[in-house]
Amino acid sequence: MDGPPPAAGAPVIRWIPIGPAAPSDPPEGALYELLRNRDCAGLRESTLNTGFPEVWAAAEATCQALATDLPQDWQRAEAALAGVTGLPPQRCWEIKVTESLRQAQDVRGAFPGVQLRLDAAGAGDDCPRRLTGLTVLDGPHAGAAAPTVPSTGGTQVRLEGFFVTVDRILVEGIPVDNGGQQFGPQFGPFIFSAPPAAGASSVRVTVEATPPVSGEAVLFYSDPPPPGPGPTPTETTTSGPATSAPPQTESTAEPAAPQP
Repeated sequence: MDGPPPAAGAPVIRWIPIGPAAPSDPPEGALYELLRNRDCAGLRESTLNTGFPEVWAAAEATCQALATDLPQDWQRAEAALAGVTGLPPQRCWEIKVTESLRQAQDVRGAFPGVQLRLDAAGAGDDCPRRLTGLTVLDGPHAGAAAPTVPSTGGTQVRLEGFFVTVDRILVEGIPVDNGGQQFGPQFGPFIFSAPPAAGASSVRVTVEATPPVSGEAVLFYSDPPPPGPGPTPTETTTSGPATSAPPQTESTAEPAAPQP
């Protein structure tokens, strides 16, 4: 269905990169793999429900256009892709699919009638499941570049990165209590409540998930308390009233006369 191999120097389309996708993924993972393998029939016949069906409709249309190279199929693909708008930043699969579809249509438009070459070799993993940062959602430091919360804790913090599911959020290796439930729906947003500082100026945040999520982020405290109790310079360690010696001054009075 792909025809003979393109000639050397043919225009190259960087095709869909590796997902990754796993059996435990939602339908988007399965459709991503179908498109990556250019299984147009599988995309067309799929009955999977997705959060952004217009992406996968455009994927099927562009897949078919690449296979046939017919003008009417490219027109259908262009119309389908025009309907894809407003993808949230955490939807990495859909974003990468849309980028590849748009590049395919742009290259075809720039080189009409020229055989195209699709190349995924060395494309790498564009959607690694990784924690890349934190965003503080409320309090005096909301949205700051360095995620900072008060030492009392309780501030809402959002994970940044690409996640499909999150099983546990750990702060310094200790799970944040969420009643044993997953932190939000698939793809997030994943939000947790910052724990108290407990004398720390910053803490390390990591994620546990299946498949695994790599990376870590640092959460800072704006006003960490002192490390422990202790006397201050104004405190006294005596049990009785404080006494002080009179100041030493030079006397100018005559000495008292001796008593007879």
